[in-house]
Amino acid sequence: MSRLTWLVPMASLLFWGSALTGVAGAAPISFPRGDITRFIAHMVRSHHFERKQLITWFAKVRPLPGVLALMDHPFEALPWKTYRRLLVTPARIRAGKTWMALNRKALDGEEKRYGVPGALIAAIIGIETDYGEDIGDIPAFAALATLAFNDPARAPFFRHELSGFLRLCRRNHYDPLAIQGSYAGALGIPQFMPTAYLRYATRHSHGRPPNLFLSSQSAIDSVARFLRAKGWHSGRRVAIEAALGPDHTPPPKEILGVPRLPHVFREAGLLFTHKLARRTRVTLIALPGAFDTHYWITLPNFEVLMAYNPSIDYSMAVFELALKLQAKA
Repeated sequence: MSRLTWLVPMASLLFWGSALTGVAGAAPISFPRGDITRFIAHMVRSHHFERKQLITWFAKVRPLPGVLALMDHPFEALPWKTYRRLLVTPARIRAGKTWMALNRKALDGEEKRYGVPGALIAAIIGIETDYGEDIGDIPAFAALATLAFNDPARAPFFRHELSGFLRLCRRNHYDPLAIQGSYAGALGIPQFMPTAYLRYATRHSHGRPPNLFLSSQSAIDSVARFLRAKGWHSGRRVAIEAALGPDHTPPPKEILGVPRLPHVFREAGLLFTHKLARRTRVTLIALPGAFDTHYWITLPNFEVLMAYNPSIDYSMAVFELALKLQAKA
């Protein structure tokens, strides 16, 4: 997936509300008939769907104007201190440690297989769906169709995802009208977009299709597989906290050549203790806090996290939650 990967934390629905079937004062909208006709023709020609079945499905869904409003006001647009306070919470840390204990065998297995820390997998699933407790209640077909046909800027991406959704439902014998997810069409415990589900989901039981709606083990393995495919480096750091210089000035915006880092930079957290590669490219980010700005040097594994959700704040929240889940206290 590209940087348009819309894996939206379900916590965003709690914050923005769920007025998805309409926006106060807004005129009703409908799907553009010509675009639907062309999409159906494409699905028949390229993926061998039955035209009559597609027409029947589209006749039963309506656009969700609230989806468009939520996409224009993403959760990640919140100030960092607010965003962090809503996602990295004591309750989520406690629940995460309990969930990790229940799934320790699967998490340890994926860490050995793919090199992705179990705490990081848990942090992603914790932020996405509260460890599978809230996988979304928005009709996925309607949400994807709304973004595919009533949002010109995002239409190409979401038409591809709508195609993937219908192919996923056919492969796994799902009723597309019954599947629910996030307002952006993300699905299951790890909130994969449909094409990611098709490509990276792994099965738990032999002979059965992957089920990311019910199987925590499949979700754990699928997240690890996704991150490894996007370039995860086993045993490498994600980010390093950068202290201010002696004169209280921030570090430079970008530093190339990690061995030349000044002594004022210090490692933060417990993950990834291996030495940095000599020519690793690193980038500095600034996150405004309640009282001052915190600077972080991000490394290639941070960019891998951004393949899951193209947001600096999201990736940093995942990283911080992972550190807290791994901490002993």
